[in-house]
Amino acid sequence: MVYGDILAQRTKHKISQSKLAEFSGYSPAMISGWELKKNEPTHEQIKKLFATISNILSIKDEQGLDIRKKRIRQSGKPKGETPSTILSAEDYAKRMSKVTYSSTKYTELLTSMSTVINSANAPRAIALFSGCGGMSLGFNWAGYNVIGHVEIDDAANEIYAANFPDSILLGTDITKLSDSEVLGWIERFGNIDIIIGGPPCQGFSLAGKRNPEDERSELFRHYFRIVDLVRPKVFIMENVRLMTSMKNSNGELFLDRMFEECKNIRYASKLHLVNAQEYGVPQFRERAIIVGADTSFSLEQYEFPTLTHESNNQITLLAHPSIRTRTFRDAVIDLPSLESGKKTSDPLHWAISHPFHVIEWLKDVPEGCSAHENENPELRPTSGFNTTYKRLIWNEPCSTISTNFNIISGCRNVHPTSTRSLTIREAARAQSFPDSFAFFGRWSDIRRVIGNAVPPLLAKAIADSLFVHLLKVND
Repeated sequence: MVYGDILAQRTKHKISQSKLAEFSGYSPAMISGWELKKNEPTHEQIKKLFATISNILSIKDEQGLDIRKKRIRQSGKPKGETPSTILSAEDYAKRMSKVTYSSTKYTELLTSMSTVINSANAPRAIALFSGCGGMSLGFNWAGYNVIGHVEIDDAANEIYAANFPDSILLGTDITKLSDSEVLGWIERFGNIDIIIGGPPCQGFSLAGKRNPEDERSELFRHYFRIVDLVRPKVFIMENVRLMTSMKNSNGELFLDRMFEECKNIRYASKLHLVNAQEYGVPQFRERAIIVGADTSFSLEQYEFPTLTHESNNQITLLAHPSIRTRTFRDAVIDLPSLESGKKTSDPLHWAISHPFHVIEWLKDVPEGCSAHENENPELRPTSGFNTTYKRLIWNEPCSTISTNFNIISGCRNVHPTSTRSLTIREAARAQSFPDSFAFFGRWSDIRRVIGNAVPPLLAKAIADSLFVHLLKVND
């Protein structure tokens, strides 16, 4: 068995080199080196390539995959597009109007849900710590009317306003909102059915310092203050899963304090630990969800949404056991291929230019592996862990999208086959934002709000599970 047989099979079936690289996990540069006889593949590598060709052909038969079409690669570094560049809303809309991709089932799903129209008697919601609107979008998809929001981040507010023009900015700094201002919301809107949102998680997450004195860890008290004043039927609070183990300087669990605060304002509450991948989001993202309810809404009758997609540890709880988790491939397969420093017509789909030595470390690293695992010590990074300089895996959900997904040395931030970090478009897709959702402003701001957002598909699953109960209460 020689590599020439692989080349012959690839040529015979008109499989492009880039397509073979995409499905096999070997970089285009590695395959090119074998074809030019600069390097010799091992027996195991050849065996995997044969299996990959068979897999591509079977997918072609089942799904009509075009294995001959080479994915688009445009040359040139994104002119002027650096982390300090500002992308205006007008320029974003103009450039996106010219973008066309072949849609996939996943992108078609997101597009179809973005057309949901709220009815006149839809449950009314207010979003606290609204960010750019991930949770608001999910609740809109489920038929809710998000009438107002509170957010301190100027960049997030601009993006939110562009995507939710009917929602009213009710305040910025939640700690500065007076009781009289909050009570004025009831006079303005009438009864409010639900309050949604999640206080900033940096005080709880591993990405932060987990400082018990971080003032952001105390913002939940202002959240409950507003719940107590507005008296919605239900509230939903979202945070990182590690919030459940965080303690204050007195050794008390923040979670216990939250439950105590709920009792003080006469709300029953339940904690649910979720992973977004189990609700159709193509991303491993663990979160803690607290559901609270007043006496008009029975939490005993409420059931958190049943899992809809297969995971390794929750298969028996599936509503539809045959539905597998969505993968990174599902989310981005129709996007043009990119290497370091390249761009496309989509203003959000362009690649950071990475240092030459980093590209050398990573260019031959298979998907799912880290440059720290290279056999040649000279091609290993000098610091970091095996989760850094690590490629994602095509056929698995991607790792948690953080605010630094553009940093190639970050945790699992490397594309499965291209030698670069993730683009903004890829991260937005992984978070389940439709392409129609407008992101603009400074690149660093866009990445921050995407990484901090609640995946809309997860929010919709929660909203759907509450909708019928809220309508019964409204009747």
